[in-house]
Amino acid sequence: MILYLSSGQHTNLLDFTNSHDVKKQKTVKKLVGNFVLKQFVVYDMRNFSHFTDIVLDRIAFSDSDGEFVAAIEEFLTMYNPRITVICEGITQGDALFTGLLECGVGNIVCQVEIMEIQQEIRECLSEKGMVRYRFKERPASAADIEKYRFECENIRIAVISSQSRIGATTVAMGFCSYLQSVGATASYVEANKSGHLSYLSRSYAMETTDDGFLFEGVYYQNHEGAAGTNFIVYDMGNDFIDRKDLVFGADVIVAVCGTKPYELAYTLRMQKQLASVPAFLVCSFTAEGVREDIRGVFQNDFHKLLFTEYQPELTEGNPSKTAFKEVILPYTIEMC
Repeated sequence: MILYLSSGQHTNLLDFTNSHDVKKQKTVKKLVGNFVLKQFVVYDMRNFSHFTDIVLDRIAFSDSDGEFVAAIEEFLTMYNPRITVICEGITQGDALFTGLLECGVGNIVCQVEIMEIQQEIRECLSEKGMVRYRFKERPASAADIEKYRFECENIRIAVISSQSRIGATTVAMGFCSYLQSVGATASYVEANKSGHLSYLSRSYAMETTDDGFLFEGVYYQNHEGAAGTNFIVYDMGNDFIDRKDLVFGADVIVAVCGTKPYELAYTLRMQKQLASVPAFLVCSFTAEGVREDIRGVFQNDFHKLLFTEYQPELTEGNPSKTAFKEVILPYTIEMC
């Protein structure tokens, strides 16, 4: 998926991508106007963090060249798409050109004629990107390096919650994203009554499949699909009491619970319902200073306590990779 932030002057520059062989399956989301890049990164980018390519039309931004480069550097510390910058008429001797290379951007469009601009954009959006310039390589994150081999199939993970609106869907979708990022195949099954998946499929422009949707390597479905995956994550929410067969028949139970004073009664009730059934109790939004106290109250021989971190983007599970890794450890063969 391509996010294009354009000036009025270059509105139609990316229209050709719909017929381009390499990118014909990718949706182009076009935002036209006058922007301040730092403000966009801080306030708006979280709504578009699932896009794989970001194309920035330099003249659409009021930032100075220094501010523009600094905003890109800040952007790349939080998000990981490929960035292309359209800088019509720029030369390699310009400070902006050097600044872009230094912050890790090598996809720089310099031409001034429309056909030539579009040819450079094609190169930038190709699989290898623009390779004519030497830019500073950004260090790979641990999430990019840590890959595993899995031989399991259809391991059912039931994600339940002690009450509504406590983060079960966030955990379930983040978990699927994490699984895919470490080398597993995963499918998400909406096994609750929320109906959120139909809205999410449109919001993220998910690819339609025979069984549901596909987005960034993860299958999203309303029911278990025909194709097997390493893991199937059932988002059951607090409807799980009506699906005891699925919950207690799952290979793994992940119980999302609250730790605030007004949530504890619900957490205790859910723990009692699970009784001597092995489960991971996952606590979200828990302050670091009270985690050991919470663990002392709830953890026992059957229930292991894990803590997830703030996850602003539904389909980004790496913030809670430590907790997710703990859950799948028995199914991990070796590091690749």
